[in-house]
Amino acid sequence: MVEVLTLSKQEISGLLTMKEALTSVEEAYRAFGEGKAINPLAISFVVPRYYGEVDIKPAYIETIDCSGMKFAGGYWDNPKNYGLPSVIGIILLVDGKNGLPLAIMDGTQVGSYRTSAAGGVGAKYLARKDSENAAVIGTGNQGRMQLMALTEVFDIKLVKAYDLDLEGSKRYAEEMGRTYGIEVASAESARKAVKGADIIVTATPATSPVVQDAWIEPGTNINAIGADMPGKQELDPLIFRRAKAVVDYLPQCVEIGEIQHAVARGLLKEADVVEIGEIIAGKKKGRTSEDEITVFDSTGLGIQDVATAYAVYKLAMKRNVGKIIEFF
Repeated sequence: MVEVLTLSKQEISGLLTMKEALTSVEEAYRAFGEGKAINPLAISFVVPRYYGEVDIKPAYIETIDCSGMKFAGGYWDNPKNYGLPSVIGIILLVDGKNGLPLAIMDGTQVGSYRTSAAGGVGAKYLARKDSENAAVIGTGNQGRMQLMALTEVFDIKLVKAYDLDLEGSKRYAEEMGRTYGIEVASAESARKAVKGADIIVTATPATSPVVQDAWIEPGTNINAIGADMPGKQELDPLIFRRAKAVVDYLPQCVEIGEIQHAVARGLLKEADVVEIGEIIAGKKKGRTSEDEITVFDSTGLGIQDVATAYAVYKLAMKRNVGKIIEFF
């Protein structure tokens, strides 16, 4: 008989902190950079009939001896048709030594934290250490979570936010300003939002450039979070002619990440792209000067899900949270 822990979104919310997520994601990247993790390319497909998409992301991490897989669906008419969230995910954790299941848990909450933690880790290694002004393009849930991560890593003092839904960006400014006790302003355009920003976060479903090359000032770091499917695009590809391109996983980003467009147009060579794990592991350099422009292309990896979910699993076992079900 095998006992498997199950954890709901509410139970995970009571366990997982941004600090824990940042640590887990950074260590997952480090393991990948040191060759101690296996991360097959994500399997993604669109379900046109129901305006949805499905992503399957497996991974194994040697340093925690754990395998796992996240199965996530993005069905954009769910709120309207069924009163359900647009994104629903589940994570399966497996003992790396023998393949026995350890836990089954909600993947939506874990995914939200690990995605934002990726942005925080990317900025930690690529943004200027004195960064204090941020721009957030896209003020949905991930725009909120990305700011949470940045405030854990930097002493953020000013945030300018922009969204196509201007009322939404106003609500964001009010809520985030109140939550973090910092100045958060709603910008009338993406251009006004990024002006003077040390760190720019793009977290949108855009399929054409939202941020233009001419707007980017020397020394800026951009965290491109939204592009995770063929055709998605948030940045003017010309940015990559003068920016250092850092990705979570090169083969995946070339296919579905922000760099797909710059590579396709010959504006960026794959040989010039660096993986964040290589930087964290000390194999490659991150930011090399105060004036350097850096872009972190984060498409989301299975190792992030496995590492963060494993941290949740360990906390749950320690605090006796969750329900046990029996298999076999």
